Amino acid sequence: MSARESGASHRDRWLAAVLSVLVHACAVGVLAWGWWRFHARKPAVQQLAIEATLVTAAPATVAPAPVSRAPAAIAPAPAPEAEAKPVPAAEPAKVDQAAEEQERAEERRRQEREVQERVAQQKIAAARRAEQEAQARKLKEAALVERARAEDKAKREAELQAQLAAEERVNAARASRAEAEWLALIRDKVTRNWIRPPSARAGLNCEVHVTQVPGGVVTGVQIGSCNGDDAVRASIEAAVRRASPLPMPSDADLFDRNLRFDFHPDE
Repeated sequence: MSARESGASHRDRWLAAVLSVLVHACAVGVLAWGWWRFHARKPAVQQLAIEATLVTAAPATVAPAPVSRAPAAIAPAPAPEAEAKPVPAAEPAKVDQAAEEQERAEERRRQEREVQERVAQQKIAAARRAEQEAQARKLKEAALVERARAEDKAKREAELQAQLAAEERVNAARASRAEAEWLALIRDKVTRNWIRPPSARAGLNCEVHVTQVPGGVVTGVQIGSCNGDDAVRASIEAAVRRASPLPMPSDADLFDRNLRFDFHPDE
């Protein structure tokens, strides 16, 4: 080997040794920096055990190995970062969950307000319906009362008109001497049924009150003023009862339930 080739080989060996030392120093520095940062952010994390091999000057056959292993020594450095990332990743999920819970609470409050509003509106509507129904009942009752009053008034007026008409007919019949003829028929029938007592004197005149029903059936007799004694009064009452039923008037309007006539059999 020449002196030039020997010098070049020597320089190559030194250069390889220096490069190997630099590469290992860089790897150790990176690992130390990652370890410090990891323990600074998470003090409780277990310390990593770092193994390093210091390469010194060696034969030329060892030089190529550090060059190929240098990238593998740098790779573990990002490990602390990967382990630290999940911690803040949980915060957005909590925020989203809180927001969802708040939205659900607001939705429940909104639904409760709507229910309360509907209930209040239903109560107001029910109160209005009840008031309207009460007013309708009052109006209906007032109309019924007014109708009953009108019907009663019309009935009384009709009865009064009928009574006035009957009185007019009676007055007209009496004016035509029909009543006098009817009373004369009754007096004659009572006289025919009278049995004169011994105490009856001439010129007998007694007032007779008779109660009768339609058809002339006598229901009661009472002797008013009379110039005879008790025997005469009893005989006249018995004569009226024997004369029942009494004659009916030719004009039906002349019929009277409470009849009065004078009994004087000597005329």
